[in-house]
Formats: sequence, structure tokens, C-alpha cells
Amino acid sequence: MLSDAERIKLVQIDELCDQFIAADKYIFASPMWNLTIPHVLLNYTNCLVIPGKTYRYTETGPVGLLTDKKALHIQASGGVYSEGPASFLECGNSYLRTIMQFIGVTDVQSIFIEGMAEMPDRAEAIKEEAVAKAREVAKQF
Repeated sequence: MLSDAERIKLVQIDELCDQFIAADKYIFASPMWNLTIPHVLLNYTNCLVIPGKTYRYTETGPVGLLTDKKALHIQASGGVYSEGPASFLECGNSYLRTIMQFIGVTDVQSIFIEGMAEMPDRAEAIKEEAVAKAREVAKQF
């Protein structure tokens, strides 16, 4: 038996999930926080992975139900983690991409704004490059 507080939480989770399902496109913007995403975004994605709503089980395994949708993740980090020697440490964008694909959103793009703390002399150029990339992605998004 659920308490009143627990029932209220379940209703809120259902509402968040329904709101997400109703959208055609998703944009997530987050910092890389302890090599992953902030807890508030993690908690939000936990509300999206609901059997029967965003995925279902089949004889061959789980199948995502949110097809023909797009997602974009914009991630900022002080160092460079999307490529190069530290790429194995990047968990935030990888996690979000995995969750999206699990629930059926296979068109997932990423924009990385990274290295501003590592290369402060390039901070303005890094920002300008990210803005240019965002403009390009927006044309097809």
C-alpha cells in the first residue's frame, strides 16, 4: 500500500513522462558534473524510463516506443572529454544517448562546449565554435 506522498510522487512522474512523450524534439543542456550529468537531470531521465509508456519488453528484449523523435544534448565541461586521451572519462553524454536510444529516440545529436578551463586563452574561440555548431545543428533539427 502506498502512502499519500508516494501516490502524489507517482502522479508527478506520470505527468512528466506524458509531457515528454507528447513532444517531438528534446533539447538537454547540462554541464559535465563529476564526469556525468547533474542529479536533477538524472532524476528527470529516471521518470522517462517506464515500461509500457516509453518502452516494452518483447521476446528479443526491450524495444523503445518513442520513434520518429529527435534529441540534442549540449554539454559543457572545463576539460576536453568528447575525444582524445580523456574520452574514456565522459559519462554524461554517453548516458543520455543510451537512455534516449533505449526509449526509442535514435536520432541523438551532441554539441560539446569544452576545454575553457583547460585552455582559458581559447575560451572565447571555444564559445564561438559552439555557437556556430549550434546554428548548424538547428537548421536540421
